[in-house]
Amino acid sequence: MFQNDSHKAWSAFTAVIIVACPCVLALSTPFTLSAILSVFDKKGFYVKNTDAVEELAKCDTLIFDKTGTLTSNENAEIAFSGSLTNEEKRVVASLLRNSTHPLSRHILKALNVERFYSLNDYKEVVGKGLSAQINHHAIYAGHLSMLPLTVKPAGETGVHIVIDHIYKGCFDIKQQWRPGLAQLISKLSKFNLQVLSGDTDKDRSMLTTIFPENTTIRFGQRPHQKLDAVLNLQENGNKVMMLGDGLNDAGALKQSNFGIAITDNINNFTPGCDAILQGGGLNLLPHFIQLSKDGLKVIKISFAIAIAYNCIGIYFAVQGTLYPLVAAVLMPVSTVTIILFTTLATRWFARKNNLI
Repeated sequence: MFQNDSHKAWSAFTAVIIVACPCVLALSTPFTLSAILSVFDKKGFYVKNTDAVEELAKCDTLIFDKTGTLTSNENAEIAFSGSLTNEEKRVVASLLRNSTHPLSRHILKALNVERFYSLNDYKEVVGKGLSAQINHHAIYAGHLSMLPLTVKPAGETGVHIVIDHIYKGCFDIKQQWRPGLAQLISKLSKFNLQVLSGDTDKDRSMLTTIFPENTTIRFGQRPHQKLDAVLNLQENGNKVMMLGDGLNDAGALKQSNFGIAITDNINNFTPGCDAILQGGGLNLLPHFIQLSKDGLKVIKISFAIAIAYNCIGIYFAVQGTLYPLVAAVLMPVSTVTIILFTTLATRWFARKNNLI
């Protein structure tokens, strides 16, 4: 076409190179997902990176822990069946302050001890109990099955205390169900739902009234059993989201396609999860999931706009009607257009999902 006009040929070639630059395509995904992360952050939902947002949108199965997830420690009622001296309270508090488990934190707050002892030989069996040597006392706190001696307390649940091989009693914690839980589960009914709890089945009747009839509800689940449940679902092609307290569920949270640690104390660091969600924001979970799905729609539309721009630009560039200078001006304009579109579209979807 340009055999007799090398200048025009080089001009067309340069314009094609400029217009064909895929930078607009490369910017669509990070700008959209970063805008979504910004919306999430303002609602107390802290996702570790943009790749995790894409995984969130793909999940079809949700697994809930019960304690600290479906229930809240904020307004929990705590009672101790037994007696502790002030010295023993300080010893118990010194042990529990080393655990990030929600029940430990709540009991520690109830003990209201100002001074703590140092400890030795600290051991924690995830989901079962704690033990240590504190101020010349051997202390254990945790599940009945891990007691270092045989006793027959009134109930199996709660946090049992043994000091110097003497059973001191049990902290019984009556947690409150998170407000709006029934409405939340109703909104999530289109997903495959499961409840895997390490507690006894004392709350089975309550959970069966909240969750759909086809929901799998299991009690007495140890951390490795929760991990196995996630693995089995993934082997069957499911994309699994795990919601737990971040400690007993660490293995399942890490293995799942998207793990969320629910916490009423956002300062508790949970490295095994993809996101941390403040307990008060659990009711927004369906909106978070929907916004992540809408974000993928925005990315696809952005790709379509960018591809259309490139095709039209290349069409004129190969004919020599689009000068390199004009192409160089249009490229940043297209970039700005995509950035504005992704930002405004994300905000529109966020508003539609009641997140702003």
